[in-house]
Amino acid sequence: MTDFSENNGATGNVFRPYAEPVGRSSGVLADLNPLDSLRRLNTSDGEGMRLPVSLDMRSLSDMDIDLDMDELDTTQAAIELAKFAGFRFLTTLVANPFNVAQTLLQVQHLPLAVREERPASNDGTPDPDDPAYYEYLRARHSGRTSRVVRATADHSGYVDGRPGYELGALDSGKLSVVRKLVGHPTEGVLSVFKGAFTQWTYDMLHLLLQPTLEGALNEALGVYDGSGDAATGALTLVASVVAVGWALSPLELVRTRLVVQAASPIHRKYRGVVHALRTVAREEGGLRALYFSPFHLVPTLVKHTLDAVFRGLGAPAINLIANVDEFDHPTMFACCGLAWRTLSAVVMLPIDTVRTRLQAQPRYTQVKDDFRTCVPLARPYTGMANCLWRVVAEDGRGVKQMRDRASNVGHYGLRGLYPGLSVQVMANFLVFGLGFIGADDDSAF
Repeated sequence: MTDFSENNGATGNVFRPYAEPVGRSSGVLADLNPLDSLRRLNTSDGEGMRLPVSLDMRSLSDMDIDLDMDELDTTQAAIELAKFAGFRFLTTLVANPFNVAQTLLQVQHLPLAVREERPASNDGTPDPDDPAYYEYLRARHSGRTSRVVRATADHSGYVDGRPGYELGALDSGKLSVVRKLVGHPTEGVLSVFKGAFTQWTYDMLHLLLQPTLEGALNEALGVYDGSGDAATGALTLVASVVAVGWALSPLELVRTRLVVQAASPIHRKYRGVVHALRTVAREEGGLRALYFSPFHLVPTLVKHTLDAVFRGLGAPAINLIANVDEFDHPTMFACCGLAWRTLSAVVMLPIDTVRTRLQAQPRYTQVKDDFRTCVPLARPYTGMANCLWRVVAEDGRGVKQMRDRASNVGHYGLRGLYPGLSVQVMANFLVFGLGFIGADDDSAF
């Protein structure tokens, strides 16, 4: 048996015979111990104030490199975050014209837009009592009178008799809405980017807050260490999406108001995100009303709950309902995914339409400036159910059918609840086809 007796004097520990002593001449680690340095600083000989003779300069160099690597990692993370934020902002700008068109199609009250059409007059000059008269004067001064006043009558002999800051009746696709915005004298190209910064801010905050909250809930409930089940993980996902969506809901309301308001400097009410938040809070009962009023709270909770279910629980739902595994039956799973996304569009679009209409209508407690919109809005709704019923009763037909009737009611149908549905369904089929193309490319390698 090996005798460690001659090494015991070095450390004084039988079980660690080869351990080097930590003391006055053991190197830099002993001097980097804050407690040991504090002890020596209180001694009378002042040895603690001097570096040891056996100082290893390579250890200090390694420590400097480690510190530099930590700073480099932090800087690199900040750079990557800035790159991601910039890329996200560019994608938001690209998609924003179509999002603006979708919002305008959702909030416009089509019967009122049709009623504002009137037979063509002889000279086309607005009445001085009409708010459009001031737009006419501005357009005439800038040399664009023909675009404002002398509209071309259609086959029924109708032209637009709406205020000069409003668009015509929107009864076609999103591209047509974008063209009308760009060609309108008081809207223009910049109008297709309304609310882009607000949408980008909402997306970035949601991307940062929702995974953080979900991770905290999973950690608290033991989902990560295996003690939690799949139902608990699904519950934390839905809870985090709903909580963050509710917390950021004022930004969604402000984005809707910025898109819907008239861009004309004469009639524009909100100057930006911060000004809109302050104005809405001041005129509509404060943030408490925005967060806790049933008028906004119920649609927000319903929308974000169903959105979390359809976006985050698609694969588990397909496995549970259809008993189709993603790896065993990829083709069948892709078909089920297409059906799931189509069902999501059918269910979510009416809810989003109703919520957007409620957001576009101010609930004033005190009014200072009127809210002028670039599309006509319906009379104020009393709640989610009232809005849903009135959209079915009043906005269920197209422009051609509504021109034959002067009444608001009697246009029963689901058309008003599903603006842009065909585009979403086509996008789902496009994603479905691209998925098969990508799978074929992967199998070729």
